[in-house]
Amino acid sequence: MTAHLEILHPGLLSSIQDKGRYGMASSGVPRSGAVDPVSLQIGNALVGNEPFTAAIEFRFMGPKVKAIGGPLRLGLAADTTATLIRKSDEDPIEIVAWRSVTLHDGDELHLHPLKGVATGYLSVEGGFNLPTVLGSQSTYARASLGGLNGSVLNEGDQLPLNQASVHGEDQIVKSPLTADNTPIHIIKGPQDDYFSEETLSRFANQTFAVTKDVDRMGIRLEGDAIAALPEKGHDLISDGSVPGTIQVPGSGQPIILFMDCQTIGGYPKIGTVIAADMHRLGQVLPNQSMQFEFVSLEQASELRLARYAQIEKCISSIDTYIEVGKINVKALYEENIIDGVVNAMDPGRITGQLEEEL
Repeated sequence: MTAHLEILHPGLLSSIQDKGRYGMASSGVPRSGAVDPVSLQIGNALVGNEPFTAAIEFRFMGPKVKAIGGPLRLGLAADTTATLIRKSDEDPIEIVAWRSVTLHDGDELHLHPLKGVATGYLSVEGGFNLPTVLGSQSTYARASLGGLNGSVLNEGDQLPLNQASVHGEDQIVKSPLTADNTPIHIIKGPQDDYFSEETLSRFANQTFAVTKDVDRMGIRLEGDAIAALPEKGHDLISDGSVPGTIQVPGSGQPIILFMDCQTIGGYPKIGTVIAADMHRLGQVLPNQSMQFEFVSLEQASELRLARYAQIEKCISSIDTYIEVGKINVKALYEENIIDGVVNAMDPGRITGQLEEEL
């Protein structure tokens, strides 16, 4: 039997996502990809995958899944917990956030709703054995591209795995990233000349409310209307757009284009979210407040390097998961607490041979 993951319940808007399709915009193909690529990387690190291996992305409420075939290891990268139900009829086990967990044939993992954030990821060791379409396994449901049959996940779907075994022990992130409550950093343009300096300043100094219209395609905001210069207006010949572009239509209410956005747009673009902050958009909730701050390209580059450092620090904190009540033998040896103790039953052997104890 080919090992696979069965979707018992899809949760909300669950789909397969990786880094997305780059270099296809000139053909009108949206980038797609993970709305929070930082969490995707951490989830993959928990199971030993390459950073952008395709995983299940879920919004607000995670799926319920079942292991079929060989054992498999899942990485839960989300601010939520889950319940592990063993086929062997043991009592259900509560799984904490930001850790990996091994499922054996017939075991189920039921994810709980997210807490104060919008997006989580469920990675699988070795990744999913799904076709690559136009350079990516990401799902773009509007055009039935990628993922499993080009669709969001549904009850009864079977996701084939690349491997039917697991390696090593379960892991946990000891230092998850903390929420960044600073303004979203943006660079001006490319049509910031459609707005007066006063309007640009007002845009950067007001607080917008996120409306209920939040999805993979865009985030609509509500606040004091942002008006373009009368001689410029709010309509222009459509030109290229990218995820993170903030366009201002005639209503004066900004729209942030997101991962599944169109590749061109005909409204003036007042600014673009910098790479370092794109993942924060993936966690935006309706009714949440949002502010912006203009930065230079040099500042954007510095912030990106700082974000890389945060991600690296978080991933480097990943360590073996030890169940409550059990002794972390590895940590004891590493801290040299019991190294060199003589075995009374075998004086010729020093109980410091880690490879034997583990």
